[in-house]
Parts: sequence; C-alpha cells; structure tokens
Amino acid sequence: MAKWMAEIDQRTGLAGANKMELLMFHFGTHETYGINVFKIREVMKLPPVVKIPDSDPRILGLVNLRGENIALVDLKQAIGLGSLDPVGAKLIIAEYNDNKQGFLVAGVDRIIRMSWERIQIPPPMVQSSRKGAVTAITKLEDGRMVLILDVEKVLAELHPRSEEEVFVGIELHEELAGKRVLVADDSLVARKQITKTLERLGMKYEETQTGREALTRLRRYAELSDKTERTIFDFVVGVITDIEMPEMDGFSLTKAIREDPRLQGLPILMHSSLSGQCNVDKGKALGVTDYVTKFHPTDLRDKLVEHLGKS
Repeated sequence: MAKWMAEIDQRTGLAGANKMELLMFHFGTHETYGINVFKIREVMKLPPVVKIPDSDPRILGLVNLRGENIALVDLKQAIGLGSLDPVGAKLIIAEYNDNKQGFLVAGVDRIIRMSWERIQIPPPMVQSSRKGAVTAITKLEDGRMVLILDVEKVLAELHPRSEEEVFVGIELHEELAGKRVLVADDSLVARKQITKTLERLGMKYEETQTGREALTRLRRYAELSDKTERTIFDFVVGVITDIEMPEMDGFSLTKAIREDPRLQGLPILMHSSLSGQCNVDKGKALGVTDYVTKFHPTDLRDKLVEHLGKS
C-alpha cells in the first residue's frame, strides 16, 4: 500500500489524456467499489479510535494521524448496507474540499488505470440504490462491475446544512443576472448546489452530466453560430465543470474547448473537490480560466463576477 501511495503524485500526467486511476475496495461482500486515486492521501491499518458520545452511528469516532484528528466514517453503513466489522478493516484517508476524512472499508483490492470513456453513468435503478451514492460504473476485464461512489453525497448527508446557512450572502447580482452558463458535473448533489447558487444570482444555466455531453452541446452551439450572425456567447457566456466525470473528464473537456477556434475566449471555471495543488496547476496549464474548490458558494460567486460579470 505504501508503494501505491508513493506513486500517486507521479500520476497527474494522466490528466488531459482522459485517463484516471481507481482504487478498488470492498465491504466484505461480493461487490467491488471504487474511488479516484486523486482523492486518496493514505491507506493504512485501523489505528486506535476515540469514540464520540451521542454521535451519528455512521461516524465511528476520531483517529489521530500525525497530530491531526480525522473523523472516521463507516462507509458501508453510510451507503445503507449495515455496519462494518472493524476487525481486519482498512482505513482510506481521503481529501475532499480541503478537508480530510477517514473511510473504513473491509479491504482494499488494487489500483487500476483506465480511460474515462470506459466509465459510464449508471442505470436509474443503480443510481437510486445505496442511498443514491453510486455516481458511475465500469466493468473490469475479468467481468466484475465496479461501483464508483459519489462521496460528496455521502458527506453531504453526514453533515447536513440548511439552505440559509449554505447560501448566506448569495443574492441577485446585477452583473450576472440573465447570463447563461453551461454546468458539467455527474454528481446530483454538486449540480444542485451549483444551480441553486446560480438561481440566487439571477443567472440562467444548462446542466450536463459528463464532459462529452457538455462538449457536444458547445459544438452544436458553435455550428449554430456559424450559420447565423450570432456568437457562442449568445448561447452561453461560460462553463463550470467538475474534474471527475464519466466518458470525458474536466481536463479533457477544457483541452477540447481550447483546441476549437469557435470556442475561443469562453471562460472555464473548474469546480472540484479535488483540491490538491497539482490539479489546480494541471487545469490552468490546459487552459482553465480559474479554479474553485467545492463547495464554497461565495467563492464561486466571486469568480463568476470576476470572469463573467463584464463579458
């Protein structure tokens, strides 16, 4: 495991090539689950756990990792499959939105490398299972199906916040009102957060679930602009995209937009829970206009004003 983790920083070169690496794990059942390696900071044996009285049963307590207290989540229980036996379990330390969490799993399999083209949006019945925590699926060469979890949804349910608390200060903005953006994100939770922010700002939007879907729509608008006297900005004034998406990731979407002369000048905001500096640098190297860590609506508002307010 230590060897796997030591190699993670060398894998950012996959970005922009529409490839990713997936850490596979299980809960002691026949099902195989996955998380993008970019989000993982460490995999280890379960250290001593400090219990928290009267806490959510899905949160098993705190673990101290080199002086940092990290919440320990029973991931199996969090997606509605019952509690996990901690004997022999492994701890995945992951980072989302600049915060670290510990996810308890029964065991870790291996890391596999694949193209985002092999990762698909799951059928509705699969999406609605496991408390809606499955955001994508892929099939391995040995026939196994891997269920890729929407950890953002899991964390949102563990730490629910009222709309008044989340969107405080987000209100109609004259410089943004009426302007339309294209949103690309496979997470239903993330799209709702983004679109509610846009609605409060008075903006219009279109939603897509994958980078490929977003690119197809932009190219259709470009074709329409070629046939008329309109420009791409008459259809959308910018793009808000996640990094991790089935079929085509946000890096590849950015690269494709920047290579199309009909889409030149279109602002691209990368909005992702992958908060590592390597992802920020890679996005900007490919042509991302700016980067916003999920989910900070005031930061998103400020970047929208900065890059779209006067367009």
